Amino acid sequence: MEKTKQTKSTLPAVVAEQQAMVPAVTNLIGKVTRPRPGQPTKRTEAIVEEIVDRIADGESLLAICQDEHLPGYSTFNRWQRADPDLLRLVDLAYEFHARTMDDIIDDMLAGGPSSCGEFRRDVERAAHLRWRLGKLNRRRFGDRQQIEITTYEPVVIDGTIIEGPGGDGV
Repeated sequence: MEKTKQTKSTLPAVVAEQQAMVPAVTNLIGKVTRPRPGQPTKRTEAIVEEIVDRIADGESLLAICQDEHLPGYSTFNRWQRADPDLLRLVDLAYEFHARTMDDIIDDMLAGGPSSCGEFRRDVERAAHLRWRLGKLNRRRFGDRQQIEITTYEPVVIDGTIIEGPGGDGV
């Protein structure tokens, strides 16, 4: 009986403790993404090339921008918004990022160096990475959808007209 009373009396304390953590978590996101004094804000080809290469190698932009010699996360995002060519370059880097992450998943599940050694954790991490890959690169890793056409009228999918029974152009 004492355990039940003790659990009931500590529950409000646990709830209060969790509520007190909410501002700290919210502030953490702001701390990580805000520009830090002393970081370079002048864009050079060397800085852009390093960031793009590291994205392609599988690092997150958030982690990359924590390096003191690189611009902050918000600064790099501002550069991308202002320069469509840089945005396209970063998008291409994320295509390679997805390929790298796919290789990491294979290595992890095979028990290679990417594995933490705990099978359940590796499986969960692999599932999360696969989900993320589906969001980053839908063409290569996204879920496939099959659409059944029940009418015999022309249908437009991605700008291509499919005509005839069964949609085979006949």
